[in-house]
Amino acid sequence: MRLAVVVLVLTVGASSAHAAATPPVLRLDLKAQELGGRPILGQTTREVVAALGRPTQRTQGSRRVRFSYGLEGHWSATVLFRRERGALRSWSVAFGDRRLREATLGTPLQLPPRRLQRRLVAELGMRVVRPYRCRTTCRGDVALPGSSVRVGFGHVGTLPAYLVLYEAD
Repeated sequence: MRLAVVVLVLTVGASSAHAAATPPVLRLDLKAQELGGRPILGQTTREVVAALGRPTQRTQGSRRVRFSYGLEGHWSATVLFRRERGALRSWSVAFGDRRLREATLGTPLQLPPRRLQRRLVAELGMRVVRPYRCRTTCRGDVALPGSSVRVGFGHVGTLPAYLVLYEAD
């Protein structure tokens, strides 16, 4: 009996630790430019924390800030801020968690890159700005219609695939 209680406690403790260590699945809507139902680009650091919670890691300079969410080395999201209109505002959000859910595409980071590019164009009406190809890195970029917002996707070396939503200058 005592052994069963010890095993139960260890199992619950281990699963709780694993659950706490595993970041939640992020939900992205590229059409609306929302993450978890909230706008993500052009937001202040406070607004991003309200939407996503406290970052796992924060890197701050005088003109730029980076928030990272998830496990170090395996970030689920990284939000970049730059000084605009007197405040730090988000201008780029990169995703690296293969479980990322997008409202129309499902799990885009599980798609082969050329298929992802075709679906971004066909299903979301995006325009190819830079076709997917591999040189020193493998990357493609598409533009959201009627917007300066772009979506980049690809991978670097043997690292997992990424998707980035950003404001083009």
